[in-house]
Amino acid sequence: MSTPPERPLDAVGLARSGTQVERDFPVAHFARLLDRLAEPSGQVQAIAAFRQAGEWPAVRLAVTAVVVLTCQRCLGPVRRTLASEAELVFADEGAQGLPEGSETVSGDPHRLDLAALVEDELLLALPIIPQHDAGEACALPAGEGDNLDTAEMRRPFAGLKDLLKH
Repeated sequence: MSTPPERPLDAVGLARSGTQVERDFPVAHFARLLDRLAEPSGQVQAIAAFRQAGEWPAVRLAVTAVVVLTCQRCLGPVRRTLASEAELVFADEGAQGLPEGSETVSGDPHRLDLAALVEDELLLALPIIPQHDAGEACALPAGEGDNLDTAEMRRPFAGLKDLLKH
C-alpha cells in the first residue's frame, strides 16, 4: 500500500480486502519511545495483515526494531532487538464473540493511526531492566573501578555483630 505513513488508514476497508501493509518508520519518529533509548537511531519494520474477525475488522501486527538502550548495570549502551506480535480487533470493549487471544482497539477504525499502534507495541516489548547478557562485556562506568581494593573495602555493619552480643 502506498499511502504516506502519517496518513490514517481505513481498517474496515483493508480488512474487507484482506490487505497486508508493510511500513518502515525511523525510530526517531516515536516520541514516547525516544526517552527510553540511549540513541535515537535505527528503523522499525511493521507488517499489518488486515482481515475480518467475524463482524469486526482485525489486524495481526508484527513489529521489529533494533534499538540502543542504557544498560542498568554499567550504564553503557546495549543493543537489543525488540519484537512483538499482536492480534488486534477493532470492536467495543465489552463485545462478545471476539477471537481468542485478541485485544480490542477502541476508536474509529476508519481512521487508524498505524504509527501509534506500532509505538505502543514497541513500548510493550521493551525489557524491564535493560542489561548486557551474561556473555557480553559489561564495564563499570568510567572512574568507578579505578580505586577498588578489596583489602580496604569499607564494611559499615561489621561492628553490628559485637553490639548485638550485649
